[in-house]
Amino acid sequence: MTARLLDLDGAFDLQPDLVAESGRIDARDLGPALRLWSRPAALQALDLRVREALNGSGPALVFAGSGDFHHVSALLIRRAADTAPERRMTVLHFDNHPDWVRFSPGMHCGSWAAKVARFSGVRQVISVAMCSPDMEGSARKGADLSVVREGLLTPFPLRAGAREECVVAGRRILTIETLGDALFLEHVDRMIGSDDVYITIDKDVLSPLDAVTNWDQGDLRLSRLIGWMTHLLDGRRLRGADIVGDASLPVYGPGLFASVLKRVEAAMDQPWQVQLDTESVRINAAANRQLRDCLLPHIRRAS
Repeated sequence: MTARLLDLDGAFDLQPDLVAESGRIDARDLGPALRLWSRPAALQALDLRVREALNGSGPALVFAGSGDFHHVSALLIRRAADTAPERRMTVLHFDNHPDWVRFSPGMHCGSWAAKVARFSGVRQVISVAMCSPDMEGSARKGADLSVVREGLLTPFPLRAGAREECVVAGRRILTIETLGDALFLEHVDRMIGSDDVYITIDKDVLSPLDAVTNWDQGDLRLSRLIGWMTHLLDGRRLRGADIVGDASLPVYGPGLFASVLKRVEAAMDQPWQVQLDTESVRINAAANRQLRDCLLPHIRRAS
C-alpha cells in the first residue's frame, strides 16, 4: 500500500517525488468549502469520496495538505475505527494546538479532537507537544474541556512558558520538557497499553527549521518526533495515519459569505503571509519523505 494524497488545495503540486510515489484522491473541488471549517454537507461529500477511494485498501497513510484541513482527520479516524470496531484504538495527536474548541454545525480545524475523543471505537486521544498560547485560558477560548475531565483526551504540552506545568480543567498537567522524554514516553506507553494506534500529525508542531505551515509553529524537531513515534509503535498495530501542515495559498468558500467569514478568522489566527518559495517546498518535501518512511512500514504490516 502506498501513501495517498488527499488533494484539497494543491499543496503537493511542487513535490513531484511524493506525487509519483503516492495514490491521489482528487477533492480540490471541495477544498474551499472544507478549508478552516466546514458544514455537514461538505464533510459528508468528502467522506463518501474518501471511503470509495480507500475501499478495500485497509489501513492508510494520508497526506491532506494545509493544517486548515485538520478536521478531515476525523473522517479518516472514523473510517479506521469502523474497520475493526471490536478493537480499542488510541489516537496519538501531534500538534501545536489542542484542537478542542466547540463548533457546530459541522467541524472546525480547531474542534475535531474533542469530537473524535467521543467516537465509538476510540478509547482516548493523547494530544502531544503543543506550545500554542491556546493552552492558556482554554475554557475562556471555547474549549470543550469535558473530554479532559472524563479522561477521553489527555494533553502533554511540550512547554508552558516559564512554568513547569499548566492547569487544564482543574488538572495540573506537567510538560514534556519537565518530564523529560523517557518519563513522558513511559507515561504514554502505560496509557496506550495494548490498544491499536492511529496517528495524526499537524506539521505546525514542528520547528520552522523542519516545516513551513499556514499557522504559528512549535519547537519540536522532526528527528525527535520520529523517535517518539518509532518507540510508541513498537509492538503495536497502526490502524492508520494522516499528515497535514503543508502550506498552501488559501481559497475560501463556499460562496461569498463563508469566504468573508473565513478570511476574517484567518486574518486573526494567521497574521502573516506564507512564502511558498523553493526553500519552503524543499523543507516540506523533506519532512514528508521522512514521515512517510517512518510510518509506511507500520501501515503495511497492519494491512
